[in-house]
Amino acid sequence: MPLEIVTLTVSGKPLPHKSCVLNCGAEEVERDATFEVAYNGPGIPCEKGEPATVHIGGELWLTGEVRDMNPSHDESERNYSVALISRTCDASECSVDHAQGIVENVDLMEIARTFDTAGVGVEGDVVTPKKRTHKVITGETLIDTIEPDAAALGILIYDTPEGNLKLADKPEGRHSGTLKRGENIKSASANLSSARDFSKVKGRGQNSHGTNATSFHPDAVATNPDAKRERVLIVAHQGEATKERLKQRVKWEAKRAAGNGTTASIVTPDWRDDGGKIWDRNFLVSVDDDWIGVQQDMVTAQVSLSQDADGGTEATLNLKDPRALGGQNPRGKSAGSWAAPGDAAADYKEQAL
Repeated sequence: MPLEIVTLTVSGKPLPHKSCVLNCGAEEVERDATFEVAYNGPGIPCEKGEPATVHIGGELWLTGEVRDMNPSHDESERNYSVALISRTCDASECSVDHAQGIVENVDLMEIARTFDTAGVGVEGDVVTPKKRTHKVITGETLIDTIEPDAAALGILIYDTPEGNLKLADKPEGRHSGTLKRGENIKSASANLSSARDFSKVKGRGQNSHGTNATSFHPDAVATNPDAKRERVLIVAHQGEATKERLKQRVKWEAKRAAGNGTTASIVTPDWRDDGGKIWDRNFLVSVDDDWIGVQQDMVTAQVSLSQDADGGTEATLNLKDPRALGGQNPRGKSAGSWAAPGDAAADYKEQAL
């Protein structure tokens, strides 16, 4: 495979390195990277907290800071391990510092941007219903305050190479080519588990407005017609438990539950797809591996890129059925065990007081 040129820059200065591992995920707020730095100068090569970037072949991959600086040595050699984290860590670690702490008649994107007091930056094109009010609990981080609504609405939260937060409700695009056994797959494994297979997913919550049964005891149910036996999961809905929010929540949870029990891990020797794009999280990819029984589209839930001291590269792709991350029914000929439920029917009812 061609050598990937990875550039680590700290406070505007490039740091030579011997090896690296780069990680990003569709369900993770921060991407991270670890470098074994080649350094023989005085002291240590960099300080914790310094601004840092990572580029792959000139393309920006990470914007953040030095999270950990770990020097070590024996009698003759010294080693410097430098760990980086995306600047989106401020969204998950720093408290919201907003004068009022409350906004009215806003959608999820407006909530996120209003309470991004750390200045991380929020992007995305998701469209969500407006909330009557949204209030920040003292000490909450930006992620703390938006995650319950994001979960209820089937919204993923992750970072971008520029260090901004991204809100998405479906895969961002498609990787070129196919991951195929005997061609570009070094190794593959799968986990097909029934632990998260449920016949019904119920959502229960409470509405802060009103005093009738609909407000105090709303209940929504998503049914999986393919379930082999009766297994029920009850989800406590946080935030406003309106009819549409509860129905969307249980449908999302039903798909995610099955998707988390239907996964594959594929190692490929190149960091890029057939079109030259670096493997990325939340992208569709065609997979054809008869030995693990998959022949369909999958979605990249996590991507790990590694390069050793000799310049050898490989990418580890953790994959899920696209519906587990908000995508559509994958077209293919996979064995039945790979299938996650599609748009399960969701019913809503009022519980008696």
